[in-house]
Amino acid sequence: MKSTNQNSRGFTLIASLLLLLLMTGLSIGLLMMVQTEGRAGNNDVENSMAYRGAEGAIENMTSSLAAAFQNIQSPQASDITSLSSQAPSIPGITFPAGGYTLTPRTKPDGSLKTSYGLISSGSNQGLYAQLLPIDLAVTAQRPLGEQVRMLRTVEIALIPVFQFGVFSDSDLGFFSSPQLDFAGRVHTNGDLYLGVSSTATLTFHYKITAYGNVVRNQLPNGLAPSSSYNNDGPVKIPFASTGCDSPSSPTACRAIGMSEGSVVAGPSSAQNYTVWPNLSKSTYNGFVRDGNYDGPYGTGVKKLTLPFVGGGAQPFEIIRRPIAGEATAVGGSRLANQAQIRVLLSDNRNDLHLPDWNGDLTGDVALDNTTAGSTYTGTGVPVPGVAAVGGDSKTYFASATRVAYNNPVTGNAVKFDANFVQPAGSPTPWPLIGGWLRVEVQDLNSTVWRPVTQEWLKLGFARGLLPGAASVTPVAVHPNAILMFQMLADRDGNGAVSGATESTAVGGSDAQFNWFPINFYDTREGEPRDALLGTQPSCTPNGVMNAIDLDVGNLRKWLKGTIGTTGAQVDYVSQNGYILYFSDRRGMLPDPLAVPSVIKGSYGFEDVINSTSNTGTPDGQPEPPVTIAGVPRNPEDVDNNGRTDKYGAADVGIGFGINTTNDPFTNRIANCYTTGRKNRVTGARHVLKLVDGSLGNVPVRLVANADGTLGGFTVASENPVYIQGDYNSAAPPADPTWTNTAAAEPAHSAAAVIADTVTLLSNQWQDEGVIGAANKFGSMLYPTDATSANGYRQAVTTYYRVAIAAGKNITFPHPTGSNSTTYFGTDGGVHNFLRFLENWNGDTLYYKGSLVSLYYSTYNTGTFKCCNYVVYQPPTRNYVFDPLFTQPQNLPPGTPMFRDIDNLTYRQDFTPSAY
Repeated sequence: MKSTNQNSRGFTLIASLLLLLLMTGLSIGLLMMVQTEGRAGNNDVENSMAYRGAEGAIENMTSSLAAAFQNIQSPQASDITSLSSQAPSIPGITFPAGGYTLTPRTKPDGSLKTSYGLISSGSNQGLYAQLLPIDLAVTAQRPLGEQVRMLRTVEIALIPVFQFGVFSDSDLGFFSSPQLDFAGRVHTNGDLYLGVSSTATLTFHYKITAYGNVVRNQLPNGLAPSSSYNNDGPVKIPFASTGCDSPSSPTACRAIGMSEGSVVAGPSSAQNYTVWPNLSKSTYNGFVRDGNYDGPYGTGVKKLTLPFVGGGAQPFEIIRRPIAGEATAVGGSRLANQAQIRVLLSDNRNDLHLPDWNGDLTGDVALDNTTAGSTYTGTGVPVPGVAAVGGDSKTYFASATRVAYNNPVTGNAVKFDANFVQPAGSPTPWPLIGGWLRVEVQDLNSTVWRPVTQEWLKLGFARGLLPGAASVTPVAVHPNAILMFQMLADRDGNGAVSGATESTAVGGSDAQFNWFPINFYDTREGEPRDALLGTQPSCTPNGVMNAIDLDVGNLRKWLKGTIGTTGAQVDYVSQNGYILYFSDRRGMLPDPLAVPSVIKGSYGFEDVINSTSNTGTPDGQPEPPVTIAGVPRNPEDVDNNGRTDKYGAADVGIGFGINTTNDPFTNRIANCYTTGRKNRVTGARHVLKLVDGSLGNVPVRLVANADGTLGGFTVASENPVYIQGDYNSAAPPADPTWTNTAAAEPAHSAAAVIADTVTLLSNQWQDEGVIGAANKFGSMLYPTDATSANGYRQAVTTYYRVAIAAGKNITFPHPTGSNSTTYFGTDGGVHNFLRFLENWNGDTLYYKGSLVSLYYSTYNTGTFKCCNYVVYQPPTRNYVFDPLFTQPQNLPPGTPMFRDIDNLTYRQDFTPSAY
């Protein structure tokens, strides 16, 4: 026992030492593990922070790129690469040399390498656009050296607006319309109203998208349900390409139900979230989608805006005159700066001169015979071919007098007209046409504006009676005139200049009394309600429009060098054709509440709704606000300056002897034919009328492109534009595509009109009319009532092939009473976006192009009126999208483009860094 105890002595010590050794080993191992894990954890933290820094930097890079394209309309490669110096400041993150770069694809000469093709991803996938890939690279580094490198490739897409069949920057309405079968993509930045009359069908063929909501069971003016207002017909939408193309056997075409909108009722009602997302994404395979203004349950649609819009700039700036010192994005988008031809008119000579004026005063010409300081003042304009009377072969601008002059007629002048109204303070004689004119062009390989006013006026500036009317042979006065300001004075209105008080003499100073201005009546602008508020032929000063007729065919001859001397020098290369910019600010008044008080390019009279009045009498008060994209707005405030403007009406009635201060409607002109036809328009009621523009007459490039395409011609106007007669097309067989879509395209221009508003006038339209004629044509003789029973202002089948971008009125709630029809409060819908002033009943309007609403109209501010037929009776509408607009070489010059940025790839680069 004792021996055993002695032999066991020290075991405990050994065991303790072994245990201590084990514990030491474990402690060392644990310590090493903790240290390793600490180092690994620290590395993870560093990597995570570097990753987040790289992620934030590349998002900042994308944001900076978007801002660059908003501030610069057409960036250069250097504008993009310079953003590489604008790395963000992120605490604990640095970007080593070459660690923050934007690299656009470029050509060998250093210019941006763009291509035209389909957008490959994002909500605009499938649209054609001018594409520019840009590679973004970020290397974010932490203080301990941890790095993360992120790579992204983005695609800048500039989307031409005319590749849409229909586009609207505001709410878009298909409702209560006749049969419509309009190909082409459809998009709105507002809410989309889908409906059609109960006896018709609305058929779509391509994708339709709304940044707002899709509304099925309410009219835009708030009337509901649709079944009570003839708005519950079938609306067919494809769910695959070509799905609705065969009406008899559609392969993938479905009528959307009345309860299948993205909202359960109107645009402000609850989201239809149990039905809509699956319907949009799955049932229709994305062919109808919404964005719910970036709210929940939207199906992915983004807003499409012009690059310069934002920061207070309004979309209508694209047709306004440039302003000295303005932002590059706005100035670069103005069509006046993109144009090759500019026609400018103002009351003040100095207002003719835009910021890039060349300083040459010889291009400024006064349009009355009493104004000093003009080349032709008081001496007339020499027009070749004008018969000399008394040795004077010059033509003078129209004048009027209250003094009996050469009675009976002797020489080349006639006595005064008893219907002349002498404006207060005017001299005797006084001008019927006033203001200043400047026409200037840019030549090929030149940036200097060259005045051609005198050259154009020497081709003539007057016309005979009723041009193009079948009932009367036109009088050839100035057959080569490009701009026509006046017409021969048919004093007795019998359709001929043959009476004892009339003269066909056009030369000599006395002949200044042988002219009338070119005036006509726009019933939509003139009549505040779709009701007969006066007896025929009374009218309101607000509707009497003074037109400048632009002879499109003669312009083409001048540009080809057939007439005149220098037209063939004008640049036709930079825009693949020509842009003609027109701005007539005569009669405009400065906004008294603006700072500074300036002329802005709008009418300045917006008091046109007046929902509490049966007669539409201006009340001087703003209307109850409506919600536009979530923002309250007075529906009369079309220029978005926060008030209902009234100042512009003050001078409208002066030329007719009527007080129109704050109200150009109530005091009517007793006889529009005698007083409105013959006298001077003194207010902001000046418009451009396109005539002689049939197939083969619209300008094209002087020299065709290598691929045989001809380029095109765009008219951009701050004022309303009226297209009279066939434009860029004609009846078959001249244009066989109207009856056979597979027929060969006739040679034509890629044409567009971008204006405040656009009104289509038929081949049978007459400005004035003829007393005693069997027909009842003429807007001045029959200013109101377009019913078939009376036969007033009867239209005839007419053909138009032109893209149109224009304004419309803001929609507002349907008033109770107020002499309003069902659709009062709407903008007329897509089927009435093209405006009419005639009785088209029984006639067809053939239209091929693209319908685009970019802004609210600020010059023609009258509301939409239908359907008592005071303004018009609708045509049979044959509207088709021009598929040639999907090809860049066939787009009209100056086509506005939207900007979109889409991510193509996004990844982390694990390649070892050299930094």
